[in-house]
Amino acid sequence: MTVLKENIPSACSKQSRGFLPLFSFWMVFFLTVHYHTAAQNKSTPPYKVYNPDTEKETALQEIVDRMDGISILFFGEEHDNTTGHYIQDTLYKMLLEKYPQVTLSMEMFERDVQLVLDEYLTGIITEAKLIEEARAWNNYKESYSPMVNRAKDHQQPVIAANAPGRYVNLVNREGPEALHSLSKHAKKYVNFINLDIDDTAYKKKFSDAMGEHAHHMGPNMFYAQLLRDETMAESLYNNWRSDRKDKIFHITGRFHSDERLGTVHRLLNQKKPPKLLTISCFSAEDFDDPDWGKYKSLADYIIITP
Repeated sequence: MTVLKENIPSACSKQSRGFLPLFSFWMVFFLTVHYHTAAQNKSTPPYKVYNPDTEKETALQEIVDRMDGISILFFGEEHDNTTGHYIQDTLYKMLLEKYPQVTLSMEMFERDVQLVLDEYLTGIITEAKLIEEARAWNNYKESYSPMVNRAKDHQQPVIAANAPGRYVNLVNREGPEALHSLSKHAKKYVNFINLDIDDTAYKKKFSDAMGEHAHHMGPNMFYAQLLRDETMAESLYNNWRSDRKDKIFHITGRFHSDERLGTVHRLLNQKKPPKLLTISCFSAEDFDDPDWGKYKSLADYIIITP
């Protein structure tokens, strides 16, 4: 028996011709959205941003927009926080997209390597030579080179803000008065510690951080810490005064900036200090359900990671 083809429902019938293109469209749409969402989730690590003033979670864009009336933005980091470094670079990129001049300032480079850093930014030396001769930190390549190279690509300055370690060691061994023995040239790399500034809260915080070692250490270890803060504060202040239209993005360990102590405190004690904002970024055990109340005094913005 021969079955006539026209008795078999065809995929090309009028109803099917309408259904299949529609089905295909939604299938492609779903797969496209799913692909981009998966790619975004894979490339964007989780973090949360909190504004203690509004007591609400927010986004990095709020920080960027708030910089309209601010000169210096402190990003207090945990040096080994991979997500924190991602956030830094993202924030720096966003700042550069909005403002024509955003100087990058870094605790990770010491003042006496500024020439080496400048030579890399202008293409005179290679990154390998920068790492070698500027005494870059061990995690420089994965943690800080993205920002430095972004500055290089956008022809932005980078400040080697910190005091040389050899002079920090000198103060730790012999006290702040030992800085007077430095040559005139060497004194350019540090800022003398202003002992008239009240550092009671910072000293207590420092002693608490030292734990049991605090009972055995003399005052010089704290003065060595202050030398870093004093020098970084002066580096920021001098660069701000040289161009007050400039924005400065300062990367530092959060101990130097949390609670507006350390470098922030020293900077705010300068004559007519600049306006600034602070960020404290760290890994939080309560990331899924954060108790923002216990963090709110740390900075103007709190960023937590898992």
